Amino acid sequence: MNKLLATALLLFISLCLVAQNTKITFGEVPIEDISSKIYPNDSTAEAVVLYDFGETSFDYRNQKFYITLKYHERIKILKKSALDRATISIPFYKGSKGAQEEYITQVKGFTHNLEDGKIVKEKLAKEMIFNEKLSDEYHQLKFSLPKVKEGSVIEYSYEISTPMTINTSPKTWTFQSSLPVKWSEYRITIPNVLFYRMIMSGYLSLDINDFKNTNTMFAGSSMNAISYQFVVKNAPAFRNESHITTPSDYLSKIDFELASINWPEVITKNFSLDYNNLTQTLLSDENFGEIYKKTSIVKDIAKQIQAENKDTLEQWKAAKNYLVKNIKWNEENGIYASNLKKVLEKKEGSSSEINFLYLCILRELGYDAHPLILSTRAHGRINPTYALLKKFNYVVVHLSHNGKDVLLDATDEYLPPHILPVSCLTDDGWLVHPTQARFISIVPNDTDREFEKADLTISEEGELNGTFSKSYGGYSGASAKNAFKEIGKDKFLEEIKKGKPAWTITKAEFKNTEAIEQVMEANYELSMTEFANVAGPMIYLKPMLSEGHTQNPFKESERIYPVDFEAPIEETFLANYTLPAGFQAVELPKPAAVALPEGGGRFVYTVSQSGNKITIISRLNIRKKSFMSLEYGTLKAFFDQLIAKHNEQIVLKKGN
Repeated sequence: MNKLLATALLLFISLCLVAQNTKITFGEVPIEDISSKIYPNDSTAEAVVLYDFGETSFDYRNQKFYITLKYHERIKILKKSALDRATISIPFYKGSKGAQEEYITQVKGFTHNLEDGKIVKEKLAKEMIFNEKLSDEYHQLKFSLPKVKEGSVIEYSYEISTPMTINTSPKTWTFQSSLPVKWSEYRITIPNVLFYRMIMSGYLSLDINDFKNTNTMFAGSSMNAISYQFVVKNAPAFRNESHITTPSDYLSKIDFELASINWPEVITKNFSLDYNNLTQTLLSDENFGEIYKKTSIVKDIAKQIQAENKDTLEQWKAAKNYLVKNIKWNEENGIYASNLKKVLEKKEGSSSEINFLYLCILRELGYDAHPLILSTRAHGRINPTYALLKKFNYVVVHLSHNGKDVLLDATDEYLPPHILPVSCLTDDGWLVHPTQARFISIVPNDTDREFEKADLTISEEGELNGTFSKSYGGYSGASAKNAFKEIGKDKFLEEIKKGKPAWTITKAEFKNTEAIEQVMEANYELSMTEFANVAGPMIYLKPMLSEGHTQNPFKESERIYPVDFEAPIEETFLANYTLPAGFQAVELPKPAAVALPEGGGRFVYTVSQSGNKITIISRLNIRKKSFMSLEYGTLKAFFDQLIAKHNEQIVLKKGN
């Protein structure tokens, strides 16, 4: 028995070693990979990544550090819809003339097809590879693999070398993509003179996480090093599900940050920043900490604001209103500003320049205002453990008022100053302060509010005639007002009609389209024909009209990602229906009240009748901004009940 156990143990160890050293030979594809028709783990996949491999090494030549990535990808095309996967684009940094640049070499590619039971290879020719300019600083290498069809296996490989004067860290390795990935492997060998932080994120665990001491060639000689291997097997396709921030927050990946170089007699340098160091770095930066010390450029502006406004909130509003009216946001973000005087003269600037001007005005007014840096939703979450400046791309103003943290922004003219734009509603920001630097939670101070009311008369032929009004409040109001200003009344109405094809609008009126503190209103006189179906003496009415929820935004049975609603939601729908003469209701939806645990939300649906009138009220409140994956099942069931109720009909029957 002991001998049998020992033999089994040796077999297990050998299998592990084989698994950890699985490397596919470029150009050699097993026939079973080409002959397969579907991917068993995901029968809906249009293609599957069979092999995704990257290996990073470091070199030092001509007194420069280089980081080189060798990359190899192999994809099985399962459906015609995936044929465009055969067109590959590899972006690289070109820089300005004479500057350091990345360069790509060793580009190879094959298409493998099965013909008459044999594998036929088509090689990527050099003349099929093109260099395209993307911008002044970036180009891309582009090629399309030849003779690709449904059932093909394509593969390509290349090497890209990056001088560390461009980027001190290896490129982020992502284990997931929009396709399922059968095997994703990343290897990196780091010489002992370089020290990196490795930051793993995402929701998939590593199947292999290994390292060993080794030797590597560096600067022409052998040097001690550590070799790492990371593998994720059978990664599911990443689907951009509803109510997430940005895919980069959820994809499983590994990032690197250079902490230090310790090469005696050559170079010794510390790159690592903790948040205290980050604060000191920013405070001493001429385009950050030094920029808002020069408040004299807004002295006259502040003086006028102070003369006309004595109340604190009114001063905040007045300062923002001045910037909104005089400085146009160019839609660019960042955390630095260079010349605020030029911004005032040019009357245009980035979000950081506008908010630094806001900061200067408030400081000139006597407020102890400081910058708070954050990462917008589309830019991705910050890492609270590692202070990475590249993770921040936005700056707002922080004040302490009545013992509470207040965050102010001056980019959206239709939001009050203390209400941050939706794009800024992430988890935390970092207060850059000489003595009180800290993380501050970013909490929505408003909701996404919509109120709809319909007063309609039902004809015997099933036509609905009357009025419909909609009020846009909170974040919905700011969004509607911005759209109204950008495209104008006619186009705004055209978009409403396009989204409501069952509506015939005979008159439209819009109110409070510019007032910040007031709710925007849209009022329509209209008729509808699709929501009351006549069948003999019966009329089947869909009382939620086009305003009901018809599909659950949460389609998956399980979800490993949190659900993020941006801001709390309030939706109210009220409809009064006057029945046609001689008709009475024979079937009414039953009332419903559904609540999410811990006050997370509530849905209430009521139906009442008085004489020949029926009133429907639907109220949806989502009070929590985010829900964890463990709450997903409950949230999905909540919306299932809401949708079921919104799709119920009222049955009317003509009396004798």
